[in-house]
Formats: sequence, structure tokens, C-alpha cells
Amino acid sequence: MAGALAAWISAFAFTQALEIPLYVAAVRRSVRRGATLRPVDLAAQIALAFGASAVTHPIIWFLIPRIPCDSYVEMVARAELFAVIVEAFYFYALEVFNLRRALFWSLVINATSASLGLLSRWAFGWP
Repeated sequence: MAGALAAWISAFAFTQALEIPLYVAAVRRSVRRGATLRPVDLAAQIALAFGASAVTHPIIWFLIPRIPCDSYVEMVARAELFAVIVEAFYFYALEVFNLRRALFWSLVINATSASLGLLSRWAFGWP
């Protein structure tokens, strides 16, 4: 279990390092354009961005791989679809983005994170 936990912590840190700045940039852009009134404070934006992956990542790492599927690609697709939907509703429920924008940003940011994660795993064996 210690190895699995260490692997998850590594992947979680990788995900957060990519997604926090992207979500913060999206929120800041939305605040500047007047599309949302909050959060204006950078610390709150960082905490909000951290929360999105903190909600989804443990489920993606520990639960979704236990659901039977035909291939690794199918499992990754399920995991990413879960992340996109849950994170979109997270930002929508907290009234940061309207539903359309929340789905857009969640899709873009999770696709970026997943792509770079898979590329890093292929190139460096990490995360």
C-alpha cells in the first residue's frame, strides 16, 4: 500500500502543479471580464483550483481502475470524463463559472493535464 500511496502522491502533485495555474488563470480571466464576481483574492483562487483536483483525483486513482473495463484506454477515458464532469459542476456549484464555461475550462484543463501526464509517463516513467 505504501508504494501505491507514494505513486498517488506523486501523480497528485504533478496534476496540481499543472492544473492550479491553469484554473487560476481561467478564474482571473473570468473576473477581469466581469463574468464572475468571485473569487477575486489570489489565495482563494488557488484554494479553489486545488479543491477541484482534490475532489476527483483520489477517486480517479484508487476507485476507477477497479471498475472492470476492456482496456487501459477505456479506463483513462472514463477517468477523464469523470474528472471533467465533476470539476465542471464543482466550479458551477460554487458560482465561479456558468455551466457552459465550467465545462469548457474543465475539458481544456483536464485534457492538458492528462495529455502531459501520459506524455511524461511515456518519456520519463513518471508520474
